[in-house]
Amino acid sequence: MSSDRETQILDFAERAMRKGGLDSVSFRDVAAAIGIKSASVHYHFPTKADLAERVTQRYAERFIAGLGAPDLPDETPAARLNRLADAYQTAYALEESTCLCMVLGSVAANIPGATSNQVRHFYDQLGQWIAAALKGSATPVSPALVIATLQGAMALAVATGDPTPLGDARDHLVSTV
Repeated sequence: MSSDRETQILDFAERAMRKGGLDSVSFRDVAAAIGIKSASVHYHFPTKADLAERVTQRYAERFIAGLGAPDLPDETPAARLNRLADAYQTAYALEESTCLCMVLGSVAANIPGATSNQVRHFYDQLGQWIAAALKGSATPVSPALVIATLQGAMALAVATGDPTPLGDARDHLVSTV
């Protein structure tokens, strides 16, 4: 269980990383934003790599858990994809920012190994969730295509400041199943 201070640190770091990647976070900025000394940030997270790993792990856990069960018997594959698209639209709505793992995944070779592993774990879990959600679909759609479509739409929405691509991606994916 994390302390309130640790949660504040993680919240600030996540917001910054979702907008600008790992390089957008400094312990000094975190400390100033929440009104503590930089040493206090180091107390909770000795290194930036420790902070990045924990932020990524927490983000991934929350995102996947927020999707709920991928195989509710009263839902169609289309309804499940709608739920997934809702999660992406909600993630975008948070300060018009992008999926943390999308940002970090684009620079995976240049981030600490444990953080890169957390990003890969997120995509593995998301792919498994999508595969289970699509069982029973009349048209086979690969989990990778679903992820690429939603994350590409999210990147376009962030770049243009227009959420329309996320709705278009949802409509297209749902029409395929």
